[in-house]
Amino acid sequence: MDSVSFKINGKSHSVGCETSSDLSLLEYLRVRCELRGTKYMCREGGCGACVVAAATPGAKIGAVNSCLVSVTSCHDWEITTIEGIGNRLQGYHPIQKTLGKLHGSQCGYCSPGWVMAMYR
Repeated sequence: MDSVSFKINGKSHSVGCETSSDLSLLEYLRVRCELRGTKYMCREGGCGACVVAAATPGAKIGAVNSCLVSVTSCHDWEITTIEGIGNRLQGYHPIQKTLGKLHGSQCGYCSPGWVMAMYR
């Protein structure tokens, strides 16, 4: 396989075989795609700040700790980040609206991960 292809928020992406398997999906999202709604925190999969939704071939959408997933293992995945479910310009998802309306966050840093864990 020459490259790993996947989608992020409906947009096609690929990484070549020269990409290090140490590059996490979290790092790829934040640095290469500039999607910074997915947060760094523990980098051990315990806090949930880095959660994104991923649909893998033949599987339903599930929550994934992006800090634990190598971007090179995302072949044929459809990844949805917090920016992909709703935002200020396109409108918010009902989960985002409810969290805000009911004062469901403190500083807000972990809120995107909470939303993505509840998403579908």
